Order: sequence, then C-alpha cells, then structure tokens
Amino acid sequence: MKRFANNLTAGRLARLALAVAATWPGSARPDDADAAKRAMHLLRDHCIRCHNAKKTKGDLNLTKRALALKGGGDGPALLPGQAAQSRIIRFLQPDSDPHMPPKKQLDDKQIAALGQWIDAGAEWLPAELLIEAKRLDPAKLGQLPGGYRPVFAIALSPDDQQLAAGHGNVVTVHNVAEKDQPPLAKLTGHRDAVQSIAWSADGKRLATGGFRKVLLWNTADWSSAGEIADLPGRVSAMTFTADSAALVTASNAVGQAGEVALWDVAGLAKRRAWQAHDGTVFALALAPGGETLATAGADKRVRFWSLAKGGQLMQIEAHTAPVLSLAYKPDGALLASGGADKELKIWDTKTREQKNLVTGHPGNVAAIAWPEKKAELITASDDGALRLCNESGKSPAKTWAKAADLLHCLVATADGKRLYGGAANGQVYAWDRNGKITRTLEPPGP
Repeated sequence: MKRFANNLTAGRLARLALAVAATWPGSARPDDADAAKRAMHLLRDHCIRCHNAKKTKGDLNLTKRALALKGGGDGPALLPGQAAQSRIIRFLQPDSDPHMPPKKQLDDKQIAALGQWIDAGAEWLPAELLIEAKRLDPAKLGQLPGGYRPVFAIALSPDDQQLAAGHGNVVTVHNVAEKDQPPLAKLTGHRDAVQSIAWSADGKRLATGGFRKVLLWNTADWSSAGEIADLPGRVSAMTFTADSAALVTASNAVGQAGEVALWDVAGLAKRRAWQAHDGTVFALALAPGGETLATAGADKRVRFWSLAKGGQLMQIEAHTAPVLSLAYKPDGALLASGGADKELKIWDTKTREQKNLVTGHPGNVAAIAWPEKKAELITASDDGALRLCNESGKSPAKTWAKAADLLHCLVATADGKRLYGGAANGQVYAWDRNGKITRTLEPPGP
C-alpha cells in the first residue's frame, strides 16, 4: 500500500457518544448532547484525576452527577441552569484563588463550554458512553436529527485527488485537487451516521459503513456496486485488501465480541469471519505486505491476524484503556497505536517489543497518520489539534493549528504534504505540512 491513511477511527470514544445521543429515544436535543459530550471530556481530562472515588480533593467526587451536585467541603460543585453561580466555573477563572486545575488553566473556550452545559441543565452522559455505545434496541433506531453531521470517517482516493467524507449519514466526495469546486458526488442510503469509509487500492470501489450495513459504490459514475447487510451492528472500521479483491469489516452488536469479516468484492460473499476482540474493534490496519491485519479494540489489546486463514498471529497488551487508532510505518517495521489513555506507543511488528512511548496528548489519541517511511507521524486528538511526533521522541515535537471541534479521523496524502481531519461539527479541515489550516470542506447542503 502506498500509504496508511487512518480513516478507520470510526467508533472512537467521543464518536460513539455522539452517535448514541443522536439515536437515543428521549435523549437531549443534538445541541445539548454535544454540550454534554464536550463537558464530559473536559471533566475526564482535567478534573476526574483529582476528584474521584479514590482521590477526593476537597472532599469532591465528580464521577457522577449526584456527587457533583452534592459537592465537597465548599458545597455543590455545580448548580444546573446557573453556570455563573456554580463553584466549578468560579474556581476555573484565572483570578480565582485557588483556581482549578492547579497546574494548567483551562482556556476561555473550554470554560465557556462547561458554562453552556451547566446553563442547559448539566445533562450527565452515562460513563459507559465514553467507552462503549449505549445499550439501545437496534430495532428502535430512528431518523437522525436535522443538522447532525459529525464526520466520523474520511478516505482519500489512491491518487490523492478526491476525498470521501461521511457528514452525518451522507457521504460527500470532495474535489481536493482544486479549490472552490463543487462536490463530485453526494451518496445517500445510510440512516445512521456513517462510521467507516474505505477506498480500494485500484480506485474502482468506495465502501461506506453504517448501522448493520455496508454500501459499495462504483467510483467511475458513483452508481451502486452492492450492499452487505449481514452485519451484527455498527461497522466501526473497514479496509480493502491490497489486491482490492476483498473488503475487511469490523462490527459488533452492543455488548458482544467484535467480529472481523472478509467479503469478496465480486458477489459480496463472506469468505470468513472471526471474533477479534472483546467489545468494539476501533481500528484496522493492513500491513504494507498485505498479508497481515492489525486490529485494535475496547479490550485494550492490539492483535495481528493472517488474512489468508483468519488465525491470530500474536497480540499485545497495548494500553490501559481502549485502543482507538493504529498506523503502520510504510516499511512495515513499526506499528503505532493510540489510546484513550492519552498515550501513543510504537511497537516492533516482529518482536512485539514496545520501542517508544509518547506522552503529552491532552485527550484521546483518536487518529494516526504515518504517510512516509520517515520517523515522523501525525496524531489527532480531542482538542482539535494535530501533533507531529517522532518515533523515538518522548513527547510531541510540534502542535499544529486546532480545528474548531473534536477530531475523529485523519488521512494524509502519500507524500505527507496534505492532511485532512474530520470533526464533530461536520467539517473537514485541511492542513499543510507546516501545520497551518489551509481550507475547510463544508457538509453538503439540503
């Protein structure tokens, strides 16, 4: 493969929280759910480590809504509908003494996001939504709310001229070779948000995965090339085999093991399927040789499989939280994994030895791109920023310009000079190799 473009982040933690909020009967409106999601991430990343069941600074536990309302020694931490009067907001102000967090102050946008959430009633998403999808009845899946267009998955064509992006349940094929050009195609057919997209290496097929089904498209005229409907749940990750003859999918019913399946592109018959992880498979990565498949799961493991036989070759106890992203170095010698533990790890693909640990990400390492055979790779994280990392560096070397919302997915051109990230606000951001955002691709019109 000429590149590994990590569009296989469909199913990331924040992404699943958003997807469930949109289809959860009786849940908050999309704007409220989005505010709750952002607040949960801020509490998790900046507050919970000091205010939990084991470590309750100020006698304050912020792991549950009832405990936050009860508060600590100073009284309730938050007052729903009254952000300005809530202690948590007052203590976050730069001139507060003491101010929280004690080591690094939240910026104005982050404080405003928490205030918006409190003023809206402090809707508290269940903790499991930050790790797994809510246990809903698939038969009750409804229409997506209007305006709900998060970009969970993107894919570049093999020639780097076209970009397919799932804006909610509509896939738009953008012309990225030229600026200010209208979309090349708008593909419909999914009811749920598109969770995964894959482009075949020969450029002839595009696959889009949503709830319980995959749609295949002929890229010559964007006509339908068939549908795979025999799937247990949301299709959280996909990739074509190196010869473009088969499609690999990852899917699971809520609470069940993650299944990986291999489908013939011609006729769409299932070649084989196997249980790959306990829970959701968040990422797939095909080794440059095309014979080995790496998978990452909610069970904190990375596993390697023979595509020819479906048998496990080896596994790595990789992270202390769900593994969300994978990327092979193009020479195949190393594999990068990113987790909900905020860590990026580099592994020797032959010995399973951990070659490096990169810390310093503020949240989930949601996506990774490793476009060239150099030592540099790029990550996308919860704060909307891309980070340039080195395979031997202990912290990110550079932090690039931030998108305006959480990033769920990331792809890079073969030469690494252009990168594209899909965000929760429905936009796709383009970065140049200097880390500057050069353009924004909008969701399609009605």
